[in-house]
Amino acid sequence: MSSQTRLSAALAAGIFLVLFEADAQVITEQDAIKTLLSQGPQTRELRSSVAVVEAETRGWSLWPNPEANYSREGAGVAHFWQAEQPLPVSGRRGYLRKAGSAAVAAARSQSGFALWQLVSNVRAAFYDVLASQGREAAIRSNLDRLQEIARILSEREKQGEGSTYDRLRAERERAEVEAELVSARVGTVQARSRLASLLGPNTEPSGLVASGQIETAPVAPPASDLFARALAIRGDYKARQKLVEQFLFAQRAAERLRIPEPSVIAGVKRAEVFAGMGTGPFVALSVPLPVFNKGKTEVARFRAEAERTQARCQTLEQQIFAELNGAYSALELRRGAADEYRRGFETQGQRLEQIAQTGYQEGELGILGLLDAWRVSLQSKLKLLELDTAAKQAEIELERVVGEPVLNKGILP
Repeated sequence: MSSQTRLSAALAAGIFLVLFEADAQVITEQDAIKTLLSQGPQTRELRSSVAVVEAETRGWSLWPNPEANYSREGAGVAHFWQAEQPLPVSGRRGYLRKAGSAAVAAARSQSGFALWQLVSNVRAAFYDVLASQGREAAIRSNLDRLQEIARILSEREKQGEGSTYDRLRAERERAEVEAELVSARVGTVQARSRLASLLGPNTEPSGLVASGQIETAPVAPPASDLFARALAIRGDYKARQKLVEQFLFAQRAAERLRIPEPSVIAGVKRAEVFAGMGTGPFVALSVPLPVFNKGKTEVARFRAEAERTQARCQTLEQQIFAELNGAYSALELRRGAADEYRRGFETQGQRLEQIAQTGYQEGELGILGLLDAWRVSLQSKLKLLELDTAAKQAEIELERVVGEPVLNKGILP
């Protein structure tokens, strides 16, 4: 039986025990992500932030409201009822509408990237729980063996066939492992709490049981392909590009401030005439003169905003390149270390345990040799679990940097 199979069996046994200890909620990685997307308050917050931008920008291109006035002149008694409507003939509304669409697209892209970061956090927390459960199950399995051999040694001592030293040594080893089991349980509780804090408000941490295996993708695409993919899909990078587009449209709208937009005034006048009171319509045209404000300050501001956002976009591109190469190298190193350790454990660790077991049964080794072999075996299992978990976390970090699950395409619901 391979070390991966034994670890999986130990983890399954640990989950089986937890199901009887509490009202457990067994979830997979996909279940955790689905819960986040459907019930997580962070998800609702991100969606609401996009709705806020949509509502705000919708008013940028609206027609100006008309005005209604009434006035009365005492000299000659004249009454005026009039309505005034500005006419947006400069074309600013069209550019403002495009700027608003770009702002909404930027907010939506930024929200999508923030949501992917939350998904990555949930995945990392899920595998922390899975690793903690695996550690607890491996220690529990070793403890079961120690309890059994302590029982056998106690019976042999009573029958005069065994020594007190062997029994005491086995019991001390069992006490040490029991202390390790308590620490492992604490780690599992803490990991479940971190995962529950990212899921819905009704998630009970003590009932969470992660189900799955800690496995990494065997092959990753070249780093150059992942970099091109990241620039194409990362929401924060696309959001900066859309912001540049927004400021350019806003700049063009500000340039139209030099074009006056007239207002049409129409109404009814009632006044005294020679024959008494007379009523008649009137029409007027009001044209503002762009003498003091021609939009130059707004144009300069939006041009500067566009240049600053372009610089930030280039900075982010460099950051993505550096982070992706670092995450890619970390994944390769951690995956290589885990594979090499696994090969050594499967060829040496299992044989060491078998030799110690046979030697003790045939009287060639004492209890110290057997307990030492079991201790080394447990440490090797935990080390392998630690290396596998580190490789999986490195894989999650690489996908976090890319912006989508390029190595685990089936995890999203």
